Amino acid sequence: MMILCHAARILASGAGAQEGVIRAVFERIAAGTDTSDLVVSVYLLPGAHATRGTAYVRHWMNPKEYRTGRGHWGITRRFPAPGRLPERFKLIRMRVDPDPSSFPRMERDGYRWIFHYRTFGDQIAMLFAHELHHFRRYHLGLHPREGEHSSNQWALDTVRRLGFSVEGRPVRRPRKTRLFLPRVRRWLDLYGHLRGLEAGTRMIITHDPDGQYDGQVTRLVRRVRMNARRVVIQTPDGKTWRWPMAWVRKAE
Repeated sequence: MMILCHAARILASGAGAQEGVIRAVFERIAAGTDTSDLVVSVYLLPGAHATRGTAYVRHWMNPKEYRTGRGHWGITRRFPAPGRLPERFKLIRMRVDPDPSSFPRMERDGYRWIFHYRTFGDQIAMLFAHELHHFRRYHLGLHPREGEHSSNQWALDTVRRLGFSVEGRPVRRPRKTRLFLPRVRRWLDLYGHLRGLEAGTRMIITHDPDGQYDGQVTRLVRRVRMNARRVVIQTPDGKTWRWPMAWVRKAE
């Protein structure tokens, strides 16, 4: 496992000490997992509410893809790519704020879970364990058919077993009477025409901010979920993407 840390200038003076904490935590969490093909990229940036992690583990990455200008990870352009990357690898990106004054900390993730962390080490342990679950599932063939909630539970059980001080639980939505809401949603859904398409349907990319795939014909990997705003497509070069619905259309 290759661990790479990038720090903003405002945090650079203390980044060395934090890098030691990060390495020790990651090696502890990954013990017993074959991570020889894994690169973990950690961005130490101020902002207590900007924590996030992404696992690129369904296809091989190469050094040219280490940085990106897309979406939330456009921040990777602010840091140089290391010159010692392997020719191909699986990648986990993480963004965290190591400021000790922000701990203990409570955070809510995008899957309606609430977590409480006592220290910075507790937070990165939970975040890395969650993304490691995806690596183990898609690269090593473990945890079949398990999704984000199972990943959270596995990560929580793992870090607590190893002695990290993390509390977490899913937040249940209150049950509401929904008389006409599903019908109204269908009326207001701008992308309803895409939701009934079957896997394998040919799609055309109408917009790519980088200009690489503009106008290319792709294939729909799976049917679009009811509330999704992105489609999963495969481009002619064999790569799989979650593309905004506004930037694709069905091929004639």
